[in-house]
Amino acid sequence: MTDWGDVIARVRGLAGQLLEPGDWRALCASRDLEGLGVQLASRGVFSRASADAPTTPLAIELAVRRRAGARLRILARWAGPRVSALAPIFDDEDRRSLRALVRGAVAGVSAAERVSGLIATPSLPIRALDTLSEAPDLDALRALLALWRHPLAPALSGEAARAHPDLFRIDCELARRFAARAAEAARRADAAMARFVSLTIDLENLWTALALADGRFDVDVGRLFVPGGTIVTADDLAVSAQTRTTVALVAGLRPRVAHTPVAAALDAADRPREERALDAMASAFRRDALRDPLSTAPIIAFALRQRAEVRNLLHITWGIALGATSRHIARAIGVAA
Repeated sequence: MTDWGDVIARVRGLAGQLLEPGDWRALCASRDLEGLGVQLASRGVFSRASADAPTTPLAIELAVRRRAGARLRILARWAGPRVSALAPIFDDEDRRSLRALVRGAVAGVSAAERVSGLIATPSLPIRALDTLSEAPDLDALRALLALWRHPLAPALSGEAARAHPDLFRIDCELARRFAARAAEAARRADAAMARFVSLTIDLENLWTALALADGRFDVDVGRLFVPGGTIVTADDLAVSAQTRTTVALVAGLRPRVAHTPVAAALDAADRPREERALDAMASAFRRDALRDPLSTAPIIAFALRQRAEVRNLLHITWGIALGATSRHIARAIGVAA
């Protein structure tokens, strides 16, 4: 069994820098971007390029993303030769980044919009993400990833040359390739990492099932299911495709998801399912870290909490920029105003 004691001791220091509920309430109450910038500066999150530089949403977002990417880079350095066992953490961030970049390339949105909220990793540092965001089309994006020998690059090959690429299929192929690599890495790590991989795959299969239930796709369901989870099954996807309703899917899953982070994704009345699931995952691994402090659980918990922190900071930043009330912003990130 790999010894993670030294890495975990250092990760606790990084985790201590993450924002807590009291911070969120204060940040949501900021009257304007200047006030938010002052609060973030006091917490070591943001600093102006110069004393007279205005505080803009893009400047705050870049600082937040750079801070998160730097932490993951430090984590990889601390792991040293053990870093391959942490691959699922980095691959999961890369997968999320590539999904956003693919959509941006297909839609032709600006480079700044494509990288919004993306967290850099050792295999896709911030300069690589910026370069990918400027790709003129999906095939150019695929070519760059192939040139860099990124392990998820083949997921784009089937659709990149098409005039109208199927984004849903790309999502499923990214999940499939992530799952194959993650399963191998989990075997080199421990039970906590195996659980992270399994739950991540379950959530991906759930998103697929929900999309099928919405009736947006007419595809071979068998090709969409990604093996490796323990909760959401191929039969669940089939039920969604046949009934075209979430009612049967949720009813069938609810007994199986009890006391798991997947349960949070079934109830999305107030916030997006993905955001509720992320918060539930972060809380679950934080509890696991207390029960098994020398496993990879503290490392996983830190990575998930950081992802949620980036999300929350961007919700707050852009909420204030667009004139949303503090109550609305607080509700959007799931905290009491």
